[in-house]
Amino acid sequence: MKINPIGKQYNTGFGHGSDELFSGNGYSSKDRAIVAATTAFGVAASCAILAKGAGYSLKPSKMFKNIKNSYLSKVEFLAKPIIGIGAGSCLGGLAGGYIIDKDSENRKAKRRETVMQIGNISIPILTVKYFNEIFEKYGKKAASAASIAGVFVGVFIANFLMNNLGNVIFNDKSGARKVKATDFSAHVDDMLAAATYISKDKIVHNIARIVPVALMIPGNEVGLKKK
Repeated sequence: MKINPIGKQYNTGFGHGSDELFSGNGYSSKDRAIVAATTAFGVAASCAILAKGAGYSLKPSKMFKNIKNSYLSKVEFLAKPIIGIGAGSCLGGLAGGYIIDKDSENRKAKRRETVMQIGNISIPILTVKYFNEIFEKYGKKAASAASIAGVFVGVFIANFLMNNLGNVIFNDKSGARKVKATDFSAHVDDMLAAATYISKDKIVHNIARIVPVALMIPGNEVGLKKK
């Protein structure tokens, strides 16, 4: 959070890496640990649902018997799993936020942040997918450029749509955000998905295994949000 010249607080963060996450926003270490735990649970639950839907067993004896053939090892982190895991992260973070903070205004801010973050996750990855599908017929270079452009376009679209949606749902225009150049560095999941759409290389596939961890960031932001 930053202070403007007349002393009011405003939020300059956008994407999956705002100031609240790193400052803790005044919450204790115990509070932050609770939010981290519920966020991790949300991510794990989403992964389990996706794995089950894809036909993978959730029995530990089978899951750990052959890690290389497990869901997290095999799945391509494209639109569907990223949106699903991201939503689980945000809902887990919201649950943790409700546990650590009973203030009604702070809870409202957390609900708005949930809406904002789910949009921040979903819209850029959908624009990456859409741009890739349009331009892949023009060759790999065109598809590569279009996929990366999809991240940038999606961030601006998400910012506009989710701010306006939040204003309508919560009848509150005080939470409006502006996009900054540094905000794009937080969209690790989108960039990895863009790389996956572009290339099926094993190195890209292996690096993308960090997506569930990266998607814990928005959940923690939700849980630590204050008015």
